[in-house]
Amino acid sequence: MFKVRLLLAILAVSLLPASAANADQAILIGGGYNVNGSQGQIELNVNWVQSVLDDAELPVVTFFTDGDDPAPDVHYVHSKTAVIEPSVVDQLAAQLEPLARLFGDQQSNEKRFRNHIIENVNGGTEANSLTTALTDILRSAPDDPTLLIYNGHGGASKSHDDQVTIELWEDTQMTASQLHSVLGESNAPSRFVFTQCYSGGFHRLAYKDPKQGLELSSDMRCGFTAESAYRPSEGCSASVNTSDYRDYTTYFFAALNGYDRDGEIVPVDTDTNQDGVTSLREAHFYTLEYAHSTDMSRSTSEDYLSAWQPWFLKWNAGRPGLPNNEYAKLFRTIADKHSINLNANTAKSIREKLSMYTDTIATQKAQRVDIYSELYAIQDSLIYEAQGQWPALTGPYSATFQIMAASGETVEIAQWISEQPAYQRLLDLQKQDETIEKSILDSQRNLTQMQKLFHFRKLARLKNYLYSYGDPQQITDYERLVSCEDTPLAFTR
Repeated sequence: MFKVRLLLAILAVSLLPASAANADQAILIGGGYNVNGSQGQIELNVNWVQSVLDDAELPVVTFFTDGDDPAPDVHYVHSKTAVIEPSVVDQLAAQLEPLARLFGDQQSNEKRFRNHIIENVNGGTEANSLTTALTDILRSAPDDPTLLIYNGHGGASKSHDDQVTIELWEDTQMTASQLHSVLGESNAPSRFVFTQCYSGGFHRLAYKDPKQGLELSSDMRCGFTAESAYRPSEGCSASVNTSDYRDYTTYFFAALNGYDRDGEIVPVDTDTNQDGVTSLREAHFYTLEYAHSTDMSRSTSEDYLSAWQPWFLKWNAGRPGLPNNEYAKLFRTIADKHSINLNANTAKSIREKLSMYTDTIATQKAQRVDIYSELYAIQDSLIYEAQGQWPALTGPYSATFQIMAASGETVEIAQWISEQPAYQRLLDLQKQDETIEKSILDSQRNLTQMQKLFHFRKLARLKNYLYSYGDPQQITDYERLVSCEDTPLAFTR
């Protein structure tokens, strides 16, 4: 079976002797902060990761949105191309589409809501209840290493990195600093995979002081995040088409599994050191190389290098070439993918492409502004005319509107809208806008690849500098983090 190669016992503790306590707990947290922020992509990610862990016979404790409450807690976009019989809601939505497009509610018209389909959910993610549950789990097995996986949304911080948040059910939050305190209940190593926007702030979990400093926590902690503490990650989608997904979860767990979420074999051997198993760190490096997304993903050891950098190295241009390490290799590989020659003009070539993609994005956004200008004018004109004939349209939550809707008259209004000469132009403009929006995302992904090149070059040099300028304790701490990250998923008791 293809899953056998995973043999997932998530947290083998490389720094402990073989006879020590073994990793046997994984905690999976997911979902949105409310039903409108709980996209189908998050649910599918949680479901997929859970299945990977379950197939490995690793006990998993799962927390998702409202737990076992049967109320809707997930939304998704209705697929018009799906080969299924449309429901009554889908048929009515198709009839009302002109009305929704006129009033700018076409996305809402395509939304569907339902209860989640995640199995074996142990509880919800409201911040207070989740904090209590996590504390109880860690207190009950304080010597068992833990893998913590989060799939949801994150919030930025205007003060310190440790104040970034995971956005939890009922519009509650948990900061990195608060989670740092919860993990204090454990005496064992903890590893984490956080994929939300601004997730890089959670690298502060690895440090003794979550707010500042480089001293590591006494219990080993390390992990991987989709982004830095200052940037949003590749967006969560309500789509159910998994081929559209380019988020960190999709690449990271595919590398561990050997198969992607559609069941296709990963195109390369992710076990780069050929020891028979893919480690967390190897999965991370696979993601860095192959994820063509807007994410600037990072590990705790990479965060450590960036935080360690002495002030005088910020103005040290270094040698023209790069040292021989894993980040230099990534730099060369990504440069080759984007047809950037490695010579004295490499940095200039990267900057030129950065400038080109930046200009392209600016042009695309200007095109959207022009589209909106004409689009809004058409909408205003058509809405004025429609409301003149059907005054109830001015108050969609009024009694007269509800009576009109119940009579089926809104379907007649939608038909009238579709027959107006300006409606076809409205439709064309909205479709043009959707196309440009996708083009902007593609340009942003290309731009990120250029930013990644400079990021990898910096990490390559920082790692080299650490061994030249760092003190013995700093070098030891860095190597401890790398060792923690490089834990193989295959684990034998």
